[in-house]
This record gives sequence, C-alpha cells and structure tokens, in this order.
Amino acid sequence: MPALRRRLFVLLGAYEDLTDRETSALRRGDIGYVLAIQERKARLTESLQAARRTTELSSDESAAFHERVRSLHARESGNLDTLRVQMAQNRQATREIGQAVQRSRQVRRGYSSIGSGLKTAGSSVLGQA
Repeated sequence: MPALRRRLFVLLGAYEDLTDRETSALRRGDIGYVLAIQERKARLTESLQAARRTTELSSDESAAFHERVRSLHARESGNLDTLRVQMAQNRQATREIGQAVQRSRQVRRGYSSIGSGLKTAGSSVLGQA
C-alpha cells in the first residue's frame, strides 16, 4: 500500500482508538477526559479529511474505508446516547439537591424562630429548666 493510503488508514485507526477511549471515558463519567479527546478528534478529523481528499483509493479500499467510517458513526451515536442519559441523570440530581437545599433552609428558619420565641424577659425559657 503506498504511503498516502497507509497514512489515511493510520489516521482512521487513530480516530477509532480515540473513539474507543471516548466510549470508556463516558462510561466512567470522566467528562474532562472526553473533552480532551474531543479536541484531539477535531484536529484528527481535519487531517483525515485532507488525507482523504488527496488519496486515491481502489474500490475495495474505498469500501473498507467507508465501512469503518459507518461503524465509527454508529459508535459515536451510541456515545451521544450515553451522554444524553448521563445529562438527564445530572439534571435529576441537580433538582434533588435544589430540593434538599430548600428543605434545609426551611429547617434553619424554623430553628431561628424557635430561638427567638423562647426568650422571655431577657432570659431563655430553656435556661430556666
């Protein structure tokens, strides 16, 4: 295989590897790493596009290339589905945290009103027990 064709398939292999790493990172919930991978994939995509424009492939090579790209699209679609599920879970957790904060504030207000309501003539009713 001539050097340009080999380079194209090496770049495609690197993109597949990054997609595998992205899938693993999403499953772990490591969004920081996913973002880093996304940046690398964006740069790699530019190189892949340039290499594809300048590389002539046989019909078999072209079919193999397009099949691998279709497979990548399916995997990335699965990654997007995973991300959507995680985002929905995060939104639900955020709502639950907001509700817990609201309940805590109500309890705190309750304690504040109890403390001020128990004082009589400069001393606390609880202190006279």
